[in-house]
Amino acid sequence: MIVGKHKFMALALLGFCVSLLPSCAPSGSGIQAYAPVAAVAPGMARVWFLRTRDPQEQFGDPIIFANGHEIGRSVPGIAFYHDFPPGTYAFTVQSYGLTAGQPIGRDRVQLLPGADTYLEILWGGSWLEGVPGGATFFVRTLPPEVGQAYQRAYTDRGPPRPL
Repeated sequence: MIVGKHKFMALALLGFCVSLLPSCAPSGSGIQAYAPVAAVAPGMARVWFLRTRDPQEQFGDPIIFANGHEIGRSVPGIAFYHDFPPGTYAFTVQSYGLTAGQPIGRDRVQLLPGADTYLEILWGGSWLEGVPGGATFFVRTLPPEVGQAYQRAYTDRGPPRPL
């Protein structure tokens, strides 16, 4: 009887002590640190890259390109932005599967100063982009209202800091 009583008190005390400690778990995803969202610099355009979590997709974090230059990695559940000078840009994402290495989802976007553009990185059949080959990643431009709603739903967002 005494052993059971002391065991219960020890567990209660341990639980109380642990509850007073600060959380050891990192905030957000723990995959990448993100800086606070800053205002767009005058004369620049902001592009948000969004990717929802899809339990069907299991092929990692593809690289996003703007006019063939690497911008960053698309991580499930993460929204990040990059500021660009105004102009026309072709956005692509690294593909997987039978189309490996060929960026097939190309969205050509005209960026205007001070405007926000929202691009979603999707996983799906390459036939959705008119290319045979199976499932892969591709890019699609979202209407501003939809992009803003998606962007607000993410806990990790902002410009990615260097690893």
